[in-house]
This record gives sequence, C-alpha cells and structure tokens, in this order.
Amino acid sequence: MDMLKFCSTCRRVNQENFHGYIAWVEEDCYECPICGDKMIDTSISVDEYYIIDKISDEVNFLEAMIKLKEDDIIEYQLRMSQFRTQVQQQDDIKQLVEEKYIPRCPNCNSPNVQPISSVKSFFSIALGGIFSNMINKTYECNDCGYTW
Repeated sequence: MDMLKFCSTCRRVNQENFHGYIAWVEEDCYECPICGDKMIDTSISVDEYYIIDKISDEVNFLEAMIKLKEDDIIEYQLRMSQFRTQVQQQDDIKQLVEEKYIPRCPNCNSPNVQPISSVKSFFSIALGGIFSNMINKTYECNDCGYTW
C-alpha cells in the first residue's frame, strides 16, 4: 500500500502547493523530488489522503487526521467511513448531473450526438427550401443519423 510521504524541509519552507506532503511519488522513493531532502512515510495511505483531500484541502485538517489515526484508530476509521460515504455521494451527484445534461438521441438513446453546424443547415435549407429535413433541427446522431 502506497503511503503518503512527508518532507520536513518543504514543510518548514511552507511549500504552498503541498505543504511537505507528497502523494505522487513511487512507494520506494524517499528523496524529495522538490528539495532533495529525506522523506518519511506518514501513517496515512495515498488512497486515504485523496479522500481526506476531497473533504478539506487544509493542511491542518490533514495533520489532525494523521494524529487521529496514530492516537485513536477506531475514531479515525469511523471518520474515514463517513468521509468515504460523503465523497461517494458527491461523486454520484456529479455523475448524475453530467449524465443529465448530456444530450441523447431520442431515436436510439446514444450520447454520440453533435449539434448540426449552421453551414450544413444553411445549405440544406438553401437547396431543399421548405422541404429540407433540417428546418427546426439542432442535433444529429452520429450513430443512427437521426436529426431533431
């Protein structure tokens, strides 16, 4: 399991982006890619870190969670369970919102649709006049060819 790494030198100089905590290095890497100083493993895994970071990006919150895991593992696990549920609900809502606003073909339900270009619409109406199949149509399905 990859553990969140900590560089005390970067923490001391208060690196703004990560405050000395590094999640994106290999598990066996113990040399800070920023300053070259020694890094140590924290008690928090990288997976746990990403959940905590979605709840709050405050470094003090992260440090409190590290301390909580070291001092009271049961309380830590309860909190992490709540955080996982909260993050999952946020992700589910985000996915629903994204899916809801993706236009779908009313004929075949494919999301592989595109707006009909104004040039294509113009030429269709110019050539076909009132008999054009592009009048009042804004989307075209790339799978079945249906326009609406």
